[in-house]
Amino acid sequence: MDTKKKKERNIFDFVYADRVLTSVAPSEEPDFKVKNADCEFGVEITEFYFSHSLARIRNIPGYAMEILEEGKYRHKDDFTPLAVKEFTVEPGDNRRPSFKVQGFMQERPKINDYVNKVSAVIEHKNTRFAIYVTGLNHVNLIIFDCEHCLLGTPKNKFHPLFFQPQLETALIHTSFREVYFVTQLGEFDSPKKVYIPLKMVFLVAEMFLFNHIMTEEYTDALLTYAEKLGLLCAEYLLWRGAKDISFKDGSDGYEVVYGNAGIFIAKDNSVTIRDYSDLALPVDFTLVSTQGVSSFFNDAFLKTFETYKHGTVFSSELCFDVGGDNQPTLQK
Repeated sequence: MDTKKKKERNIFDFVYADRVLTSVAPSEEPDFKVKNADCEFGVEITEFYFSHSLARIRNIPGYAMEILEEGKYRHKDDFTPLAVKEFTVEPGDNRRPSFKVQGFMQERPKINDYVNKVSAVIEHKNTRFAIYVTGLNHVNLIIFDCEHCLLGTPKNKFHPLFFQPQLETALIHTSFREVYFVTQLGEFDSPKKVYIPLKMVFLVAEMFLFNHIMTEEYTDALLTYAEKLGLLCAEYLLWRGAKDISFKDGSDGYEVVYGNAGIFIAKDNSVTIRDYSDLALPVDFTLVSTQGVSSFFNDAFLKTFETYKHGTVFSSELCFDVGGDNQPTLQK
């Protein structure tokens, strides 16, 4: 296995090391073809850098010294972002005189720019989805964050910072069953490498928001739709623009599924998040048609939604420590 594939496999294992799989085969477009008990699916891997110049300086051995010592650039686009500058170093102990060194300096991206770039990666990868999915049941995308712009961010602050409209739009439009974001969160002195299933987080946040709106503004409607709240929740996600929404109503509650995750609301209003882990949904789920979107979601609801969307904050620690210490468990 070449260096590129070894790196991709390490990233794959961050998410899948603890899953029960039948086989994992290196491929191209997507990067891996994976079999489990139900099907064969694909996993596409991409590393996220804020620029191609940063990717080259970090991945080409010796490139930094080539620029600093020889003024040699591998790509014309590197001249400006990797321009060599002179810095004055003043030792903190005051025992030595200051001295000058050559180096690079770049401003860390603002969070809006960071989210814009990640959203663009999802959108770009989605343009290749039809190629990735050929012959497979579905495909997931893993984005490995090489910028670490979220260092110092507590886990429960990830959603308010990261889930901006441009990211939500990218997630809504993507055909990947799940988009995993591998990054580092937590205080600077104790960061944790985690993976975050972005479509799962979107589902949970939207369901809590919808429930909040209904409880605060539409108590009469809750009684009207009491027997089909599951369908109404599913139609809400379709109204938001999400695709491939399934649901089922049962005697114990209802469940709405988006991507790889489901959210089950029991009759006592307790909430359970279910990870279907690339397995098939039970046969008793119903795929919701766009033709069935309720007239409940009209212009008046849109105004209410926009008010609550901008005026409320969803906070959770919905992320998972990365695996990778062990290989995925293979079924016998």
